[in-house]
Amino acid sequence: DDSDGGGGGGKKAVAEDAPEEDEPEPEEPIIPEGKEFLEPLKYFSDSRSTPRRSDTPFFFHIPRSGGQTVKDIVGQCLGKTLASEVGVRDGHGTDPTLNVVEIKNNKYVNVDTTSVDGIQRAASLGLAESKLADLVTSSYLKEAGALFDLRHQGRAFLIIRNPVERAVSMYYHRTRGEAADLDSSLTLEDFAQGNGIENNWMTRFLVDAMEGELTKAHLEQAKEVLEKKFLMGFLDDGDETMARVMRYYGWDYSEDETEKMKQEDCMKELLKDGTNVNPEGYDMPKKGTQAFALIMWQTQFDLKLYDYARELFDLQTKHWGTKERKKELKKKKKGGK
Repeated sequence: DDSDGGGGGGKKAVAEDAPEEDEPEPEEPIIPEGKEFLEPLKYFSDSRSTPRRSDTPFFFHIPRSGGQTVKDIVGQCLGKTLASEVGVRDGHGTDPTLNVVEIKNNKYVNVDTTSVDGIQRAASLGLAESKLADLVTSSYLKEAGALFDLRHQGRAFLIIRNPVERAVSMYYHRTRGEAADLDSSLTLEDFAQGNGIENNWMTRFLVDAMEGELTKAHLEQAKEVLEKKFLMGFLDDGDETMARVMRYYGWDYSEDETEKMKQEDCMKELLKDGTNVNPEGYDMPKKGTQAFALIMWQTQFDLKLYDYARELFDLQTKHWGTKERKKELKKKKKGGK
């Protein structure tokens, strides 16, 4: 088979372009007028559509929301190959073809999908088509859309954290963490005033409204992106979230009982302790304080989006939830909440 043209990283990188026999031909998505915000995301498959074998799992990483823990679970516990920022270490960022490299016993594709330049390089090397990555992760949703095409779509999930908690965590990370880039004397109140705090990060990144005032229209668009394109996950509901993610992507534990126990323990440990958590414990600002009011103001759209995502999480229980959660939800509904 000469069709590879020598560009793939070994035979695994040659993808089958025709859909599997039992899968319908993919149809080019039509973006209706007024929905232009969906254009860059058109090759992320609809979360309610039937998964295809040609889909690539994609994790939209919201900072300080348990993203590193998810990557560690998928890479360390489940032994999957990740496309993140790690694979370009040791000079692999200039490799002419795609390959899987092993770093600290984990497997990575030699790309950096966490930067805009890195995404462009990964796209030009045909990352999605190669099928080398079991999971692609990035905080750049719009740009990552360029990694996929009609026959090689992205299938996305995210992990959401309460926006006020996320902002406070970011404050401590940036003033006290190992990679602190703000002066440790900066108060939470000053941070929330606009000295470092991100204004409605989630809403802005979902609809690519990085500058200027946000409006209710942006919020409605962000809700639509969440509903159409994502499996919901929550930092404070980790076990249920990871069970859903595994089901969503058809991932299984090892068939070997001992290996399976190891994988489950590995996941339990990581979900319990988290990775990259702020080393020192800290208190949340109290309601009624200036800091709390400012953070609420800076995250007002994200807070509404967070509530909406909770509703979506419950709606998605029917398809992707665990048996236990389905039972709980039924009881809740019977009891009228």
